[in-house]
Amino acid sequence: MDDVYVRWTQIKQSSPAWRLYALVDGLQYQSQLGKRIAPGSGRQSLFAGTADALLAHAGPWLVDADLMGEPMRSELVALESSVPSVAWLIASQDLAGLAQLLQLRLDITLSDGRTGLLRFWDPRVLVSLARTLDAPQREDLFGHVLEWHMLHEGRRVRIGRQDAHTD
Repeated sequence: MDDVYVRWTQIKQSSPAWRLYALVDGLQYQSQLGKRIAPGSGRQSLFAGTADALLAHAGPWLVDADLMGEPMRSELVALESSVPSVAWLIASQDLAGLAQLLQLRLDITLSDGRTGLLRFWDPRVLVSLARTLDAPQREDLFGHVLEWHMLHEGRRVRIGRQDAHTD
């Protein structure tokens, strides 16, 4: 995680508007830490206000790194190391704006016309999407965030806006 903070600090030197967020799997958080992510300042469930609102505690949560505090940061670092459950995002939007953009990408239309839930908050899914989507699809999913960082198979992966590939 320290490498993500270093990268964020470098980016902020050229433009202080960039913010760091954690995108957290609420179910994994609850399963591993024995408690739910509590709604509050700097934390927003992406299921809030959607058809899946009853599952808000278990769905993806967007957490502002500036407001999370050291205890939660330590929890997320430990969680990220133990199960695929955390992605770090560098974006210019405020919490509400980024949450809204991400909510718009929760549902996808399947080839048979049905709607499915796109689990992009799962690092395994993110890496797979970056590898399999075509350029316009990658831009649609990844383009509103400068960089996505996650652990995948024990190594740090970055998906960047300009290239939308894994390093």
